[in-house]
Amino acid sequence: MNKYNEALSKEEWGSYYNISKINDVINVIENANVQPWAENLIEIIPKESKCLEIGCGTGISSLWLAKNGRKVTAIDYTSESVNLVKLAAKKLSIEVDVLQYDATQDLPFKEGEFDYIFQCGLLEHFDTEKQIKLLERWGKYGRYMVSMIPNAASIAYRVGKEIMEKNNTWTYGLEIPKSTMKSEFESAGFREVKEYTIGSKWGTNFLPKNHKLRKCILELIEEGYQLNDYKQGYLLVTIGKGLNY
Repeated sequence: MNKYNEALSKEEWGSYYNISKINDVINVIENANVQPWAENLIEIIPKESKCLEIGCGTGISSLWLAKNGRKVTAIDYTSESVNLVKLAAKKLSIEVDVLQYDATQDLPFKEGEFDYIFQCGLLEHFDTEKQIKLLERWGKYGRYMVSMIPNAASIAYRVGKEIMEKNNTWTYGLEIPKSTMKSEFESAGFREVKEYTIGSKWGTNFLPKNHKLRKCILELIEEGYQLNDYKQGYLLVTIGKGLNY
């Protein structure tokens, strides 16, 4: 099987998100140089909200939310990620509850315990049927669900990913981008679903620096074109409200 059609193993993810990234994480938080998805979460989630991040990776999103007045619990299924985020929180004097759990199993939380549940870059590693099952499982723990996955309509991301696969430099294993997750959210029982894209400039990072498409997109952004409005953001953001709220 093509390795890009296989999800990374727990060990591979552990080798990717580990303590070696501690200085990078601290610098990003201290210099307020966070990724567009962390910035967008600040816009979505009100202060004082209690939120849960599923699959926290480096923990940057959770750390940024906690630093800005949200009450955050972060989980990941690798001990390497959990240790990284715990150490970063300690060094930054930020309060985040970091736990190691497999999010494909039942979690140790009460129904409705959180105001917001979010995942950034996790669901794209599962097929549609599994995505729906996971959304159903996670949804019982909170009032709102926020999903951020690669946007299938993003030309920069799609072309860049194809180039990296051909060059054998793609490191994320299986990723299934989508242009909408509305059907999956509704099938999982969420209502009032809304969607948009973010990170059109970030998407150019997948392209070689001198690639003509990268130059073209950056020029358009520089000229003031709002490419997110044309669904060219790297990430698809989907927000849904639980049926019980």
